[in-house]
Amino acid sequence: MKKELSIEITIYVLCLSMVSLLWQKPLTLLLGLAVISVLMLQRWHGRADLFFYSTGFVLGPLGEAMAVNFGAWSYAKAQFLIPIWLPFLWGIASLLVKRLCDTFLKMR
Repeated sequence: MKKELSIEITIYVLCLSMVSLLWQKPLTLLLGLAVISVLMLQRWHGRADLFFYSTGFVLGPLGEAMAVNFGAWSYAKAQFLIPIWLPFLWGIASLLVKRLCDTFLKMR
């Protein structure tokens, strides 16, 4: 349990650090998040894991693009209303929330 939790927290901190430090280099950030996505999906590739990742990858950026289009906020260095790396971040976040919930429920 503790090993899984430490892996999940490490992924969270790594993604947060990468976005904070690399947002001005969208292609580099895209590559980094794609690598993390691949590694996560190699480790966690059950049907539910793939569903959570895919749903976040598609629906998160879609919602953000709609909000940007209507003027709710905007992104610096956005290529298509949203940054090109954002779908990967949403996929990672969705799967990470699922995995964290699974880990905490097992710890009860």
